[in-house]
Amino acid sequence: MDHLFVDFCDRDSNWGPLLFLRPPRSKPIGWTRCIAGATLLGLPLGIIGSIMLVLFARLVQRPEPTLIYFPAILIVGYWIVGSVTLVRAWNQRAARLARFPR
Repeated sequence: MDHLFVDFCDRDSNWGPLLFLRPPRSKPIGWTRCIAGATLLGLPLGIIGSIMLVLFARLVQRPEPTLIYFPAILIVGYWIVGSVTLVRAWNQRAARLARFPR
């Protein structure tokens, strides 16, 4: 299953504006790079989601949620999912390439 993640992440188009975070294939992805990617994805999407939740709360006359909760949840969620899937698969391949260079 790891090869599916690695094949997906080898395409430049799948990285979008975060292409600058992708390391060379033989270099592992560190925790700082993973947190940076999670933050750069989760923060803007979380802020948009928080604004929508506030607007919805006003519409149904409920208490408004704090704006930071949704971005924080998204950042932590993206970091966990990225660590378990992408980073794990990428780092296994990087270790394999370090042992058996082409």
